[in-house]
Amino acid sequence: MIEIKEKDRNKIQHLFQSMEDSMILSCLQGHMGRAWTDNMEEPKVALIQMDCFCFIAGEDNSEVMMQLIAQILDLPKMRMAYIIAQNRKIGELVEVHYRDRCKKIQRYSIKKRMAEFDLNYLRAIVNSLPKEYTLHPIDDTWYQEAVKEDWSCDFVSNFRSKADYLERGIGRVIVHDGKIVSGASSYTVYDDGIEIEIDTREEYRRQGLATVAGAALILDCREKGLYPCWDAANMMSVHLAEKLGYEFKEAYDTFVIRTF
Repeated sequence: MIEIKEKDRNKIQHLFQSMEDSMILSCLQGHMGRAWTDNMEEPKVALIQMDCFCFIAGEDNSEVMMQLIAQILDLPKMRMAYIIAQNRKIGELVEVHYRDRCKKIQRYSIKKRMAEFDLNYLRAIVNSLPKEYTLHPIDDTWYQEAVKEDWSCDFVSNFRSKADYLERGIGRVIVHDGKIVSGASSYTVYDDGIEIEIDTREEYRRQGLATVAGAALILDCREKGLYPCWDAANMMSVHLAEKLGYEFKEAYDTFVIRTF
């Protein structure tokens, strides 16, 4: 497979026309991620890598598609892959190749809102934060704290550096006793928006903190003219998205491949 330079990613754009995901946009627009294809002049297949997520598209009955699938775990820093296939046939090829190392799960897509969010409602959620907690933008200080722990590092992990995040990223964290306990941030960025990453430290969950952090981030995005995309890993995430004004779209197959 040939890695595609940022300036040439338009050559595979047509292969991903049927796949709606802001992480695909982020890569095709040259903001983040990496991309591979079989042929730069007449690509038959292509793969987009965004951290541990891999999006595969192209000719599902071709030998080069099997070659691409076989090389996924050889990609840089790929200890585990979440593979999203363009269609069912490609998904079946992934299952056939990886067999016992492959587990099919469901993720959940959220509709992109055509109408505006209820900003007053979101402000009321933010104002409901109990006084023992404080809400902060992710600046130099809170960036350094976010990267220290596994549960919070994805708030900033897809950016090249702290300086890159502070220039292009956007995020809010909730702090208690001097430590981050919840937050919402830009997992990735694209021309007109971000992909939301939201999480809470385990012992602070089910207290409404993620709702506050999510509401604060959506408000920040709308103020900056950005759209906050949401893709859910589970039904709890779907319900949180709906609480903040999003609408569920559909479940879709994701193939989890482990190297260990």
